This record gives sequence, C-alpha cells and structure tokens, in this order.
Amino acid sequence: MTHDISKPHWSRWIAPNAPDPHKTKYKPHNNTIFSSPYGPFPPSPSDLNIHELCFPPNNPLPPDYPLFINAVTEETVTLHKFYARACALARVFRHDGPNPLRLGKSPVNDQEDGEILGMYSRNHLHYPMVAHACFRAELVFGGISPASTPYELWWVLRKMQITSLMCHETLLPVLREALKMGSGEGDKASSLRLVLDPNKVIVLSDDSSLNTVSGHRTVEALVRKGSTLPEVPRKLLGGDKMAYLFQSSGTSGLPKAMMITHRNGMSSGLQGMITGTQNARFAGVEPLTPQRVLGVIPMYHSYGMILWILRVNLMQLTNVLLPRWDLELALKSIEKYKLTALPLVPPLVRQLAQSPLTEKYDLSSVILAGSGAAYLPQDVAYQLGKKLPTSGGAPIPSGYGLSEAASIAAPAFPGIFGLEPALPSTIGYLLPGMEARVVDPDSLRDVKKGERGELWVRGDVVTPGYFKDAKATAELFAQPGWLRTGDLVMRDDQDRIHYLDRLKEMIKVKGLQVAATEVEDTLLDHPEGLVRDACVAGVDNGRRDGSLFVRAWVVLTTESEKQGEEAIARKLDEWIQSRLSRHKWLTGGMEVVDAIPRTPSGKMLRREMRDRYHAHVKGRNKL
Repeated sequence: MTHDISKPHWSRWIAPNAPDPHKTKYKPHNNTIFSSPYGPFPPSPSDLNIHELCFPPNNPLPPDYPLFINAVTEETVTLHKFYARACALARVFRHDGPNPLRLGKSPVNDQEDGEILGMYSRNHLHYPMVAHACFRAELVFGGISPASTPYELWWVLRKMQITSLMCHETLLPVLREALKMGSGEGDKASSLRLVLDPNKVIVLSDDSSLNTVSGHRTVEALVRKGSTLPEVPRKLLGGDKMAYLFQSSGTSGLPKAMMITHRNGMSSGLQGMITGTQNARFAGVEPLTPQRVLGVIPMYHSYGMILWILRVNLMQLTNVLLPRWDLELALKSIEKYKLTALPLVPPLVRQLAQSPLTEKYDLSSVILAGSGAAYLPQDVAYQLGKKLPTSGGAPIPSGYGLSEAASIAAPAFPGIFGLEPALPSTIGYLLPGMEARVVDPDSLRDVKKGERGELWVRGDVVTPGYFKDAKATAELFAQPGWLRTGDLVMRDDQDRIHYLDRLKEMIKVKGLQVAATEVEDTLLDHPEGLVRDACVAGVDNGRRDGSLFVRAWVVLTTESEKQGEEAIARKLDEWIQSRLSRHKWLTGGMEVVDAIPRTPSGKMLRREMRDRYHAHVKGRNKL
C-alpha cells in the first residue's frame, strides 16, 4: 500500500522509511553535516496547497468540535463553521471569480508583481479563517505586526508590496497616518513604492452585524456575500509557489519581508505532527489525542502561524484565544477550560513563573508547556516547571527557530531513538526534515564537534529568501541551500545543539569573545535570586581600539530592592568575578532599570539599551 498523506489517520505523518521510535537507535557521528533523529518528511504531492493538506478535498470533515474560543466574550467558532466560512470568503477572494473587490492574480515568486493582501490585526477569532481563505483562493498575504507605528506600517506596506489590506477596526487610525506619508518617492532607504489601493481595504470588526466600517467593507459582509456564490471545483496549486510573507523582527534595523512557500508552511506544520506521533508511539499511547490550547502567541508571527493556522484540522485542537496578554485571564482560562497545552514566549514564562497569582489557580490540567521565539533562561524554565503539577519539576522546554526557518530544533522526548536527554543548556536535536552544520563565520569552514561556530541549516522549512531584496537574500545564503542563522552554537558529542548567542551580539573584549547570554544567565543565577531580568551588551570603551566594555542592565526582585542598589551591585559584581573569566567582568558597569525592552515575541532589544547608554554618555560629555 502506498503512503497517502491525505488519509484521515495519524499514520499519514509517518514516512515509509521513518525510524522506529523503539528499535532505531540514533548514532552520533563526526560528519560535518548532521540530520534529525526523526528522519525525513512523509512524501506529499509536489504541488500541494496548505489548505488542501489541512482539508483534503476527498475527506469528509470529522465530527464537529470547538476550534477557536474567545476567552473574553466566549464566542466560539467550530471546525465546521470555520471551514464553511473559509470556503465562502475564498469565493470572494478568487481573482477569476465574481471578484467584487477586483483583486488581481498573486505572484508565484518575487520575480513577479501581483495581488498581495496585508493582514494587519491583533489576534482575532477570525484571523486564521481569513488566512485559509487566502490559501484556498491562491491569494498571497503578508502578516503585519499590530504594534506597528504609522512609519513602521508604511515601511512594511512598501517592503511587502501590499496591494490590498485586511485591517482590524481599531488600527484604522494608524493606517490613515501611514497613508499620509505618500508613495515613498525620494526615500533613499528603499526603492519600493507604496502600491496599496485604498479601495481594497477591508475591515475586521468585532461587531459581526456590520457591513461597512468607515466606508470599508467588512470581512463579515464578504463572508455573507461568498455564502451566496456557487463553488467552482478546481485543483488548487501550492508547492513552491509563494503562500505568504513574514515581517522580520526588526531588531537590527527596519523590518524585511521574507517569502514562505506552500512547501515551507506545510513542512513547519508537519514537524509537530511527526514529533507528536512518534513521541506517542514511543510512550505507548494513542497519538495526537485532542488538546486544549492557550492562544496568546501573535498570529502574524511565524510561531503563531504554526499554532493557529498551519495545524488546523491536522489534529483536534480547541484553541482558547486571548486578544492580548492578560496574566489573570490566562490563568482563569487554564482553570475554566482545563487547558492542556501552553505555548509561550520567555516574558510570559517569566510572568507565570514568578507571579503569586499562579498559586491561586488550578493548573493540574496542563500536560505540556513550551517556549519559543527567543532565548529562555534556565532558571525561569525551572521556576515554571516547579509550578506545573504534571511536569514533575522538570524545566519548561524551549524550541528554536527563525522567521526565515520557523522550526529548526527542540528537545526530544526522553529516550526516543535512544537519545540522551536534551539538557537545559541545549536547544535539543534537529526537528524532522532538517540538516545542519556548524561553521566558522569568518573562514566559512566547518568546525569540529565541541567548537563554537555559526549554525547553518537546510530543509523544506527554509525560506527561499527576502521579498524583492536580492542583496539581503545573498547574505542569508552563503552557499546554495544553506541558511546562515546568525546564531553562535556548539554541537556536542551527542549531536545536541547548544545555543550560545547571536553572532551580532557577541562582545569583543581585547580580541576575546564574550557571549551576552552567558553573563545574563550568571546574573540571573545568583544564589540569593537578586535579579528578575537582565540585559548585557558591549558598550564603547572610549579608546577607539575596537574593544568594548561589558555592561549590564538589571531588573531587581521585590526582595532585593530592599537591600539598596549599591549593595546589590557589589554582590552581583563579586558573583560575576567568582564565576566568569576576567574578560567577561562588568567593566562597563551595571545599571538598575524598571524593565528590559523586548519585542512582542520576547527578543531582547540589547541594541536599544546600548544606544540609550551611548546617547546618555554623549550628552553628559557635552556638559
């Protein structure tokens, strides 16, 4: 019997040549290229569309269940309702259908121009439905951060070449301000011009009865329109065609737009299905049993895309959505809906771990919690693990990926394939379908096991490049097919990957490299628990010799604040000097701050702290 990825059974996620979780023993090796213990992806048609992976056209829908629930209003969308609405909206979006919005055909890659729909909204009950309508209509879309300022929105609209836009009603004022900035003529930072047609703006409203908002048609009005249109049977195309665009984080300059193909998106969704199935087989339980998930990760982000859009109907998931992060609402939702899975980012892990509110709610239903999108300090991972009754005190695992390759590595289920445990200091093993190398970033030569180098990866999750930015794409791929992650890692004797730091965040002190995360972890690891959060960066030493000073900014715990900043600074300085080599000492000083700035996904904005410090020093020197 041939493998069929569309059959409605968990076995479709197991490739014919996949390793057996009990019998196959992964053997670490010294070859420069190493791969995932989970093996390859299952075979799939070369032109498969993301929507048809999630909803195979020849399969009946499973019995209905709540798919998305708004934690605030309790409004619910069931699986069957989701599918019917996505089909209706897709009929409206098709460029070759009745086409009331006058949408054009979308480009298949960045060598073409065409229709690209911007998705500019906070988390919303119907955001995933709009995304699936786009897949079904073969309409390329681009996710845009709802936290964008007018200037940032104007920039991203141009970088993504957005021609039409879905905008949440609360963000219309930001859009109006962005449009006032003009086409971008004369902007030396980018040659791309604003091509958004204001007549193609549609509004995502919280009031489903409205047909228009501020003169723009609503998503609900278009769904109602689509429900009256006939369905035209057609073969959807996908594969290596562009499916959507991601906005890069913007932590090092203005954001870029990266292309994600249908194959990229499907592969990111499949990795969780493969690991979940294999882990269950190893544990001797039924694979992919129904789960109830806390929904707070931003939907425009690569992490959120996997959770809320790429896995719809691949297994039974009831997702309880928080429109925005609210600690007590999250805890109430866990208790009320008996949530089983908590996908989180480091700032949320820290809040759950350290807030006294956590003790007031029943968290016994949670069987899985994990972190992604940014580095998770070990102490915080352990703190939350101790608060979850079912974790046995084990630390919260943290996955690793990039916007350019959404999911690369994660801790493996203990013992599967004979693997050694993924220690808290590691990001684990490569995920299904991935290959990697560790390379000296200067010589571009592979390094030996145990040596530091830049992580290079390849696999079907890797972006084909940045949209209409050949120069940035060329910098991303040093060799054909190999993505330079920009992260400094070490591969150990078991082929586990140890994350060390961002290469750009390495601090050079008298020719020696200092990993900011190592110093931050040491500060957080003080035996008295003096520090709640920490940021370390290299600052100008004033000598113009290319060397830097190591400086720290710390957020104190409530208890340590009582001791006074001077006493705390002395204790932390002594602690650093007792644990780390001299070139890693805080020669640039230490400053107590109220908070460390981060992106919504949890990435620390070290550059912002460094720039603030340099601006302060410059201003002081002028006096």
